[in-house]
Amino acid sequence: MAESRSHLAPNPAFERDFASTRIRLTYADCDPAGIVYFASWFPWMERLLSGWLFDQGLRSDQLMENHGFATITRQAECEYLHPAALFDEIRMDMVSARIGRTSVHWGFTMRRERDGVEVGRGKITWVTIDGQGLPLRVPEQIRAAVASARPPQEG
Repeated sequence: MAESRSHLAPNPAFERDFASTRIRLTYADCDPAGIVYFASWFPWMERLLSGWLFDQGLRSDQLMENHGFATITRQAECEYLHPAALFDEIRMDMVSARIGRTSVHWGFTMRRERDGVEVGRGKITWVTIDGQGLPLRVPEQIRAAVASARPPQEG
């Protein structure tokens, strides 16, 4: 049987581990049955993305002041592929960035360390805005950060 592809699967044309973190699931991440609570992945995805941007010199809290734009999350989604349980160690990777005219789609994977099973996939979609809150073409600072993180193209 062929493996089905999720609509959240990273686009191979943009695939790259931009950033990675390891998480040990705790009681705060899990429901009473000890299985990761569905909403727990969203703060971890945001932490990984914000940390990566910070490392690129793009502090989220200073984008408007320093660069004349801000970002707002337009959509966030997560697909749960396999259960993850209390005290599982999870590797979360930010694996893709697809830039549109005014938006950036960031892709994430969550993989259980002990057996390598992919337990989830997520996506955060941003829109870049100007000082009046209107959509703005994705600024060069974001485009350059994404481009510099991509591996060199063979050819």
